[in-house]
Amino acid sequence: MYIDGDVLELDIEMDLEEVKTLQEFIKDRLDYIEEIVLLRSKDGTPSTSALFSLLFWVKRKKPAIKIDFIESMELNLESYGMMNWIAHE
Repeated sequence: MYIDGDVLELDIEMDLEEVKTLQEFIKDRLDYIEEIVLLRSKDGTPSTSALFSLLFWVKRKKPAIKIDFIESMELNLESYGMMNWIAHE
């Protein structure tokens, strides 16, 4: 996890404890974060679905926040293939 101004950069390989720490970090700073970017290595795969759950919660709390993979509704997980979803408002 790294914050650069109003952009929060997250490693897609975060484990559950790191996601819990991130949740506490975001709670007080959500008003100041404008964009969240997922960083990953070539074969980086998510360790837990908790990160995605947290990011979807963030997007719901602050719809104006930019999270590319949520807005495009797809995420290439290299070794697992493309992850797509359908959103209902």
